[in-house]
Amino acid sequence: MPSGTFVIFLVQRFPEPGGRRKYYKTEDRKPRGSRDERADPVYTSIRLTGEGAPAGFNHAAMTHRKGVRIEGLWHGNVITEVVQQSKFDAYFDLGNRIFIARTEKNIGLSAVKDLNEDEALREFFQLRTVDLDFRQIIPRAINVIGSWFKGMRYTNIRSEAAFGDQINRDAEFTRLSGLGQHSNLLVVLDFNGSAIKVNLSRVGSTYFMEDYPLRTCLEFMVYLLNFQTSQPPAIQPAN
Repeated sequence: MPSGTFVIFLVQRFPEPGGRRKYYKTEDRKPRGSRDERADPVYTSIRLTGEGAPAGFNHAAMTHRKGVRIEGLWHGNVITEVVQQSKFDAYFDLGNRIFIARTEKNIGLSAVKDLNEDEALREFFQLRTVDLDFRQIIPRAINVIGSWFKGMRYTNIRSEAAFGDQINRDAEFTRLSGLGQHSNLLVVLDFNGSAIKVNLSRVGSTYFMEDYPLRTCLEFMVYLLNFQTSQPPAIQPAN
């Protein structure tokens, strides 16, 4: 079974794991656009557990509640939204200024956005997404198996995809790279002597295509910080 998806964030401000406060929660609020005063609240919480992480990392348990628009019936009543609750693990290494959410990309991005924007938590959390430079990654790859391109120029086609063994050596791949921007890359990279097969997005969402130990996944995510388009600003202490 594949190891699943991990999403990288750069730490600009974060509580020290050895501090007295362990639990942080955004303010309860109604789902965006909801007119129902009885609607279930949405929020994001994070608990610094101090346990269950490989050496070199700290563990956090997160809950993210988000309103989702739907159309349907519930016990004969028309419903237009539900609250989706996701619980997932996160890991952080303040020495490397990295926070890693083990969840789907859209959930991880939404949860971190809540932490960043909550008025009471801004003094504790500031995390930002990375911008991976695929032009640095492709030459180091053992094999480039697939790529998605977006923002295609000189054509009415908005996106393209290419798949195959060693496609980065193909002239068509070079042509597509010149027309658009890589948005995702399916690639095999050498990491500490092991071939790691992943699907990468530019914002650092990484889906491991095979089963790898948790420590390997986390250390690989730290390795990806070498391929940013720019270096992050200095870390700021949490108040």
